[in-house]
Amino acid sequence: MLLAAAFWSGFELGHGRFSSVVPAEVVALKMEALALAEERDVLRDALAAARREQTILERDRQIDREAARALTDQLKQAQDSRLALNRELSYLKRLVQEGGRGAIRVQDLRLRTGGAPTRFQYSFTLSQLVPGFGESVGRARLEIEGRQDDGAVTLGLRDLPGADPHELPVAFEHFQTLSGTFEIPDGFEPLSLVITVEPSNDLLMPMSETFPWAPQEEDSSSAVPLQDEPPEGARSTGIHK
Repeated sequence: MLLAAAFWSGFELGHGRFSSVVPAEVVALKMEALALAEERDVLRDALAAARREQTILERDRQIDREAARALTDQLKQAQDSRLALNRELSYLKRLVQEGGRGAIRVQDLRLRTGGAPTRFQYSFTLSQLVPGFGESVGRARLEIEGRQDDGAVTLGLRDLPGADPHELPVAFEHFQTLSGTFEIPDGFEPLSLVITVEPSNDLLMPMSETFPWAPQEEDSSSAVPLQDEPPEGARSTGIHK
């Protein structure tokens, strides 16, 4: 009986200790779970804030790219305007220095693709800068500067496949529009287009202007369709006024 009483007393004491230890561990685990949940919520908020910041930064970068593109376009327009003014000033200086002679300038140069990747059509207007000068007579020369076989090459209309016309005669009092077509040979990389006017007498000053190679896509609503056999003289003489 004494042995049984001692055994029962030991069992009751151990069960009491186990019962007191288990609730303590459960409370500790619950507290740890709450702490982990709070940490999870903090990390979720930080991740959401980082994503919002990334969205804002991406939008700012897009705005900066658009602003840079707009500034680039404005700079190009300003440079083109400055180049045109410099050309005009150069003509005026030559007129002052060489009084009594006529001077021609190039206006409204248009270069468009002509249906095929290597085919182009062009048009430009020559105008007289000296009022009442009379008739300007000579010939215009269109050349394309570029690279071929790692070397600089200049090709005239007679060097270009399918060029029509080959000659650009000049004869006008106020202005004249010249137009035509040509193809770029294989392996040739065009860089600029040069228009030169060679007068037939000393009363008109020779001129030459260089333009960057910047063809535009053909607009079917406004571009003149290409013809294999245009009326004789229609493209070489253009409009006379």
